[in-house]
Amino acid sequence: MTNLSEQKKEANELRKKGNYEEAVLLYRKLWGATGDKFDGTGLLHCLRKLKLFDEAIPLADELIHKYPDFEWVRVEVIWTYTQGILDRFTEKESHKEIVKAAENIMKLKPNGLAAKKIIFKVLKSAKFWNNWESVNEWVVKIDPNSLRTEPIKDDFGRGGWSDQSLWYIYRIKGLVEKGNEKEAIKIVDEILERFPRQRKYFLRLKASANHLLGELTESEKIYQYLCSLGRTDWWILHEYAKVVWDAGRKEDALKLMCQAAESHAKLEFMVSLFFDIGMLCKEMKKYEEARAHFALCKYVREEKGWNVPEEIGNSVDGLNEIIGNHEPSSLKEALKICRTEWGKFLCKENISKESGYDKRKIRRGLIGKVILKQGDAPFCFIVGKDKQSYFCSKSDLPTDTANGDELTFDAIPSFDKKKNQESWRAKNIQRTQ
Repeated sequence: MTNLSEQKKEANELRKKGNYEEAVLLYRKLWGATGDKFDGTGLLHCLRKLKLFDEAIPLADELIHKYPDFEWVRVEVIWTYTQGILDRFTEKESHKEIVKAAENIMKLKPNGLAAKKIIFKVLKSAKFWNNWESVNEWVVKIDPNSLRTEPIKDDFGRGGWSDQSLWYIYRIKGLVEKGNEKEAIKIVDEILERFPRQRKYFLRLKASANHLLGELTESEKIYQYLCSLGRTDWWILHEYAKVVWDAGRKEDALKLMCQAAESHAKLEFMVSLFFDIGMLCKEMKKYEEARAHFALCKYVREEKGWNVPEEIGNSVDGLNEIIGNHEPSSLKEALKICRTEWGKFLCKENISKESGYDKRKIRRGLIGKVILKQGDAPFCFIVGKDKQSYFCSKSDLPTDTANGDELTFDAIPSFDKKKNQESWRAKNIQRTQ
């Protein structure tokens, strides 16, 4: 008995010091010899910390069955199931399976950090799969006032969203998607000033809610404000365009959509935008442009291995009958036609600029090296082979771009308000082949 007592003491001391490799050897022997709930839970704790889940999960099943009322067992089993089962799911995996695993853990009544991890895992998956019914069901399982308000820091120490601000995004977006727009607007108005860094995201949801309610003037007012803040995200421009479209101003809507298309380099993100441009062009009897955008949408989806909706193919076929000649035969050809249309509308838009840079044409296919500024600056420059400097946003760069990398890009006429002079902005940035 004395020997067992000494072994228990040693195992506990090793565990508390974080020496799990040695502790687990003792706990295995103790659990096999005694079947004691403390020895079993100590073993489970060490296995979990060592990520030995093939052994930990069956042990967790056994312990919770034998000692359902033992608090330490309950806590360790919750974390074992969370880390060993739930965390192993990626967001792209079956939402149904993630919910099933989460529900099994929730039966053990987790609280605090454990409950937050489980619920946010489900919310992230539900958002990925656009399952807003599931978002609405799970978001109310936790009180937002129990969540941290401190920004979550990334690997570079930069702060962004907090757990509480993320909760409100899920809650408000869920209400908008499920037709409870008035409640969504009410919540935005209540919490807007609490999250200054995420202000544009909450205002965007308020604008979207007003759009769905038919309050087009109020919705447009918010989108106009968001576009006045500086560099505007393409998806905000796209949403703004749809409000303008519904208001009957098709020409203005098309300009906004073309601006959105020119402002982002990754085509796969914008297939819904291309489809909407196609539909709008079709309404405006711009049949060549409409067909090119439908074709671009089709080719991008095919390149990514995605299903091509029947509506896209039917739209192309219908326009072929109207126009009488053949559709673009490749993604490259379709993109060229579309970019010509975007550039044409951007040039029209620039005519009103007093600087006169509207007369300059978009320069395509340039090559240069990126110069990344140090710190958190959201912008950088590309120095072309002509030694000219082109302004660009870091968010427009290809993933994992490093300082000095060679890139291809298009140069769009711009204007430097600080220096009060004409300038150029780099867009459609890609790695050189």
